[in-house]
Amino acid sequence: MNDFNKKFTEAAPEFDYIHFLSAKIDADNERVTLYAVYERTCEAEYEKSRERIREAAASLFPPYADVNINASAARTGSRELLHCARDFLLKESAYVASASDGDNISVLMGDPPSVTFTFTPAVREYAEREKLCERLKEYIDARMFIDVRINIKLREEDFNAIRRTLNERIYRPTFAYERPNEGRAINPTGRTPMCGAQIDGTAKYICDCIEPEYVVVYGSLSDLHEREYAPRRPKKGETTRKYASFTLDDGTGKIRCVWFPTSDNKDAIKYLQNGSYFIMSGRTDYDSRMNDGSLQMSVRRFTGCEKAEFEINKVVRLPDPEYRYVHPKEYVSLEQSSLYGENDQPLTDEPLIIISLMTVSDNKYRPGELIEIAAVRIEDGKICETMSSLICPHGNMTDAERGDVGLVSSDLKGKPYFEQILPDFYRFWSGRTVTAFPHDFNMNILKSYLEKLHIPLPETVDMTTFADAKELRKNGAKNTRRALPNALAYAKFLTKQH
Repeated sequence: MNDFNKKFTEAAPEFDYIHFLSAKIDADNERVTLYAVYERTCEAEYEKSRERIREAAASLFPPYADVNINASAARTGSRELLHCARDFLLKESAYVASASDGDNISVLMGDPPSVTFTFTPAVREYAEREKLCERLKEYIDARMFIDVRINIKLREEDFNAIRRTLNERIYRPTFAYERPNEGRAINPTGRTPMCGAQIDGTAKYICDCIEPEYVVVYGSLSDLHEREYAPRRPKKGETTRKYASFTLDDGTGKIRCVWFPTSDNKDAIKYLQNGSYFIMSGRTDYDSRMNDGSLQMSVRRFTGCEKAEFEINKVVRLPDPEYRYVHPKEYVSLEQSSLYGENDQPLTDEPLIIISLMTVSDNKYRPGELIEIAAVRIEDGKICETMSSLICPHGNMTDAERGDVGLVSSDLKGKPYFEQILPDFYRFWSGRTVTAFPHDFNMNILKSYLEKLHIPLPETVDMTTFADAKELRKNGAKNTRRALPNALAYAKFLTKQH
């Protein structure tokens, strides 16, 4: 747009306080939309001269073109300056952008403001050869109307740290398909673009969406709700705009979706109807409103389609046997020794895994996210092993919620997420019967998290099979909601070590 800005300034020098950044041309409708910024100090003058500016810009186009201007006041804070520098690097220099992060770009709002990069010798040499400083200065000047200084500092490489990074093995849970040759994709027919360009290719099973990513999914729309919000950049005369929230179901699972339209595609909301089939693309992320570790999808585009006929491939994903985040610990107690006299006859000598879960809230209707899991193995009337771990929630916990369970914020910092920890517990109870008290409450929570990872629920048994519920409540852990003391209390009761 440099040439256009130069021509515009020559044609209308009194409007030199406005700079044009980009243009969107709709050739079918002979429409041109110009995006621009102007100096904040000239905001009142711009409002008065808006139509004259549009006419001056339109004079540079053919007379039949419908020219509109979308302009906003330029901001000159440190955040805007940093974003402007990063945007330039991403658009103009991928090599330098890959070497730049939050640690080696700094902004100082002095007189004049400055942006300082800290590069290695190789990156600095490349930046100087590409005249990065001069180009970035022009880029910022055109968008922010400030005289900025661009500096480059030299950073020496820490080769020991590089070696450690290269040699360090990062453990993440991986999964293997039992039948890897069977595909898990849906390919609907009869596609009609409704919002954005038509989505081609296959869609992913919704049940396979287990972590934040950009994804394409298919399904039947239900539970549609339309609500209003105030857009950040409304069109002239527009104060509110509608957005939609709904559920998409493909038969393998359901996912909550939300779609916020732009000013260009806001009319597409009329296509969203309960019972219709769509293929949609967008970004999944953890749902902070539900705060239970589930995903929500922010829809970018959607395409209408016919109902897809496919057979659900019920492949079970199993954890990588080499991955381990937490290990079982051998349990040793003098109470299990006959040295101090015979214990009472245990209530059961069956091999069992006793589990206990701790969630954000003890409300059985809205328990919140899982934040701790513990398991105790008993065989032949003795406690053999224990295993427990805190779990970092995907949502934020309040200080009051942490206080209710006896935790502080540092207790959960650096702890694994449920995606990392549950594969190890699966191996711990694999092939054994799992029990808990209360049974339904714990198993329903555990099942919901295992289903997200496609890990099969173990064989279970109600603990009231071995003891009366009243006795179990009386012998549970006192004055604590922590998972391991609770699981151990039930294990000691079943093995008569109380």
